Formats: sequence, structure tokens, C-alpha cells
Amino acid sequence: MNTFLWFITGVILFANSITALPHDGNQFPTTEEVIERLSELEQRLSDLEYRLNLKILQHTDKCAVEWNGICFFAIFYHPGKINQEAARLACEKRGATLGNIYAKEQYDSIMDNLRPYIATRNDGGNSIGVRTGMRYEPKSQVVYLPDDSEAPFVHWRSGYPKPASDQTTVLLNVFPGGSKYNGMYNLKSSAGSFAILCQINI
Repeated sequence: MNTFLWFITGVILFANSITALPHDGNQFPTTEEVIERLSELEQRLSDLEYRLNLKILQHTDKCAVEWNGICFFAIFYHPGKINQEAARLACEKRGATLGNIYAKEQYDSIMDNLRPYIATRNDGGNSIGVRTGMRYEPKSQVVYLPDDSEAPFVHWRSGYPKPASDQTTVLLNVFPGGSKYNGMYNLKSSAGSFAILCQINI
């Protein structure tokens, strides 16, 4: 959607938002109320942009990889700009949670399953970044699972992890087989990625 249409959409949403504020007679909404509505408007516009521009290119089978009673599957997007919160919601919509890595055998199976989907990129890229539910704490240099336990298996790609304090989400970097850049890397939660890994208990 172009900038002009975004502006018009924003004006309409804001006007509707302000008129919906409770007030008596000619009393105008307070500064706090306006700021709150602007914040809501920003989130609504963000959600609208997500729905309009983020399209699912392809997804693996619901149980593309099975390990230890857990099914893992992936969803691939265009353009590649899905952030951590959107990834979490996308998995939850399918009755799942963001996927994690628990063991080398499971990691190898997932990487092998994801590798053919590099070809789904329509921008010429030769790899895919896949969001997981794990987080990295730069200060302690430890990777954690969502339950705050330490991840039992970690395999960083060449050049990672990065020490920046805001690069706390852990992704899988999937390249053709044999590349030293296959592995995990850390990124800001707000940064975009091409795909997400989901898991569901069976």
C-alpha cells in the first residue's frame, strides 16, 4: 500500500477513534486519552500492514519432523519480515508454539527438512532465516528455552553469537548442505525473517 493510502487510512482510523472517546458536551479528550488512542491506532495500522503485505508462500506438513513426541513444522513468508511476536501468534493460530531445538539428531532432521525450501525465496536469496522460541542472553552467553531452562543443544553458525544486548532471539540459518553458515544466529526480536518453526505435542 502506498504512503498516501496509508495516510488516508490513518486519518480515518484516528477520526473514528477520537469520536469514540467518552466526553460530555464540548469537553475535548485529555492528552492522555489522545496518546492512548494514538498508540492503539499505531498497533491497528501495524496489524493492517501485516495482513495486507505478509503472504504465506508455503508451509511444510503439520508433522514434517517428529521427535520425542513433538511434531515440528515451518511456515514461509513473503516478504521476509516476520518478527518474533508475529511468529508467536502465527504458531498459536495453528494450535502450536514456536519451535525449539533439543538435540543434535532433531536439529539435523529439521535442517534437512527446511533446506529444500530455500528455493521458495523469490528474491534470489540463497538461505532462509527461521525463527524459534529460544532466546539468547548476551551477558551470560547462554541460550534458554521458553521455560527458562538452558537449551541442551546449541550450534552457532560461523560469526555468531553477536554480543549486542538487544539481539536476544535465536534463529536457524539454513544454507545448502556443507556451508559453514548453517546453524543458529541471534537477532533483534523486531527484525524480520523469512520463516518460522512451530511445534505441537502429539
